[in-house]
Amino acid sequence: MQKAGYLMNKVTTIADGVPTRQTTDAGVSDEELLARTDRGDFSAFESLVCRYQKSALGAARRFLGDEHEAEDLAQDAFLQVYRNAHQFRTDAKFKTWFFRILTNLCLNRLKKKRPEYLDNLPMGIPTGDDPARVFERREQRAAVFRAVLKLPPRQRIAFILCCFEEMSYTDAARCLGLSVKAVESLLVRARRTLRKELSPLRKNISD
Repeated sequence: MQKAGYLMNKVTTIADGVPTRQTTDAGVSDEELLARTDRGDFSAFESLVCRYQKSALGAARRFLGDEHEAEDLAQDAFLQVYRNAHQFRTDAKFKTWFFRILTNLCLNRLKKKRPEYLDNLPMGIPTGDDPARVFERREQRAAVFRAVLKLPPRQRIAFILCCFEEMSYTDAARCLGLSVKAVESLLVRARRTLRKELSPLRKNISD
């Protein structure tokens, strides 16, 4: 196994979008890549990072509301994947296992740090778009981010997993260590709160 410092550098390089090799694992399952990682195949680990870096950063950013915190936390999640590949159960899904690691890191980080609203939302602006319309969309997206950040931690992470990461209730329950019924309850409360919080925005859009 590579030393931690070298591994962190590799994860950072991949997360920054700097290609380290030609990807040839498009048809290989996540679980097989993890098995190869456990056998010391670092290229398989790189493939997993490339597959999940965007969703990991997005989920962490939505949960914490801080770009730099999200990057650190996503790197920590990938490091845990690499170090604990041998603990993966072969009857599980890699995505569920990975997001459980990420979820636990998010919840633990939140105990130490109050979330801050992310001002610099990454957003591509297509050429030729009406500036007023672009600004309006940005304001709407910012309002949604603020509303999600106001949710209690478990409601927030359940909402992110099911609505942004499009996980099934069953997989989200496994990530959170809860029953499916408990996840459904969290989502009902989260959506009720968000509807109330975003009602002025919905009114403005309809006007």
